[in-house]
Amino acid sequence: MKTIGYARISTSHQQLDAQINALTKYGCDKIFTEQESGRKTKRRQLDKAIASLEKGDTFVIFKLDRLSRGTKHLLSLMEFFNEAEINFVSIQNNIDTSTSMGKFFFTIMSAFAEMEAELIRERVLSGLEAAKEKGITLGRPIENKNLKTVIDQYMNTDLSITEIAKLNQISRPTVYNYLKRENIPKRSKIL
Repeated sequence: MKTIGYARISTSHQQLDAQINALTKYGCDKIFTEQESGRKTKRRQLDKAIASLEKGDTFVIFKLDRLSRGTKHLLSLMEFFNEAEINFVSIQNNIDTSTSMGKFFFTIMSAFAEMEAELIRERVLSGLEAAKEKGITLGRPIENKNLKTVIDQYMNTDLSITEIAKLNQISRPTVYNYLKRENIPKRSKIL
C-alpha cells in the first residue's frame, strides 16, 4: 500500500514548498505537483495521481482547496475514493477517512451531495414545468431542411418512408415527424 501526495498552485506567484514539505513529512511515497486552476476538473497531474492509486492506498493533500474549488468535483472525488477503498487525507483540515471521524466526514459530505443533486433536480423540473406552461418547446430546434420536398415526395410518389429518408439524407423518424407536424395522414395500404 502506497501513500500518494498531490500539491497544486494556481499561479506562478504561489509556492509549492509548504505543501511539498507537509506531504513529505506525512510520508508520501510519491508527490504529484501542478500549476493549474482548482476550478478545472481535468488536470493532468491530478489524473495521473488518481490513476496510480489502488485499493488500500492513501491519497494525501495539504488542504481541501488544493484538490478542488468546486463542491461538485470534490464530492465526486470523495465518492470515487470511497468506492475504490482509497483512504483520503487532508492534512490542514484534519480529515482522514481511515478513522471513524474521517468516515463521519465522508458520510456528511455524501449527504450534502445527495441533497444538492435533489435540489438541482427539483429546480430543473420546476423550470421545465414553467416552460411548458408558457408554451415553450423544449429540445433541439426542428430544422425544416427539406420539409417541402419530403411532403411532396410522400404525397405525390410511391416512394417508401425509407426511400424518402435516404433521398433527403435524414432519418426515418424525421420523415414521420415532418408528416405528423403537417397533419398528413398515413397512406392507406392497397390490398
